Amino acid sequence: MSHVHTEPTLDSITADAANLTRQRSAALFNRRAFATSLAAAGTLATVGALGCGTGSVPVNVVATTPSVVDVLNFALNLEYFEANFYTFVTTGGGLQSGAQGTNPGTVTGGAKVSFVNGFVGGAALQLALDEQEHVNFLRNTITAVGGTPISMPTLNLAPAGVTAITSDATFLAAARQFETVGISAYAGSAQYLVSTLPGLTYAAQILDTEAQHEGFLRELCIALNITSSAVDSQDIPPTTSTVFNTNTNGLNAVRTPSQVLQILYAAPGAIGVTKGGYFPNGLNGNIVST
Repeated sequence: MSHVHTEPTLDSITADAANLTRQRSAALFNRRAFATSLAAAGTLATVGALGCGTGSVPVNVVATTPSVVDVLNFALNLEYFEANFYTFVTTGGGLQSGAQGTNPGTVTGGAKVSFVNGFVGGAALQLALDEQEHVNFLRNTITAVGGTPISMPTLNLAPAGVTAITSDATFLAAARQFETVGISAYAGSAQYLVSTLPGLTYAAQILDTEAQHEGFLRELCIALNITSSAVDSQDIPPTTSTVFNTNTNGLNAVRTPSQVLQILYAAPGAIGVTKGGYFPNGLNGNIVST
């Protein structure tokens, strides 16, 4: 029996991408269950916010662990940023007002991108939906543990010195960078969750979701020959010879809040900086300094 090979069309590629993102969305963990288990445990002190040192294995335990609410609000600041970034490139607007808090800052520099590649557009849409869900999830979780979610800080999605997001290529280059920073923060939090099995389990699921995001973005950068520069000395940009963002031990980087903020404030190596870059007025909450 002979088989006829049919070349894929843009429509079929777009449909495949949509099916893939729907399948991944259906497989995501139940975030409401996470909030419930977190409220019961009451000890998830570092989800999505704390890293340690620059080595491959967490060894530098923070002397004074921030409160649950402080750490979750730190993560919420970053989710506000990512959610607005992805929502702007896919819709031309930011988060809905109901998800911004009672006293939100302004968002400047965002713009819609007319995606050419169906895979890139499909990934951008899924990323926007996931990050919007992360904002709502964190706000609900902070309330569930008796805290007050911070409002959205003032954001500049196109700070000085940063390439404007106007195309598939510039979007992929920036999105890959944002995702790798987020992954390293989750990796750094694991050592603080060993006494809270539900929190450790769900944090691992969040990390897996973010790793899927970066992995797909890295694949697209390589396939489309797009350069996504390193955000710091720990970052390994995607190339045909460095498909994965892993060091000589086969491990991903971990970053402290200071290291994360040095990237987002555009203040590499600087300690004590409290604003700049994507956060012109700084973060909201108690974790704000490099």
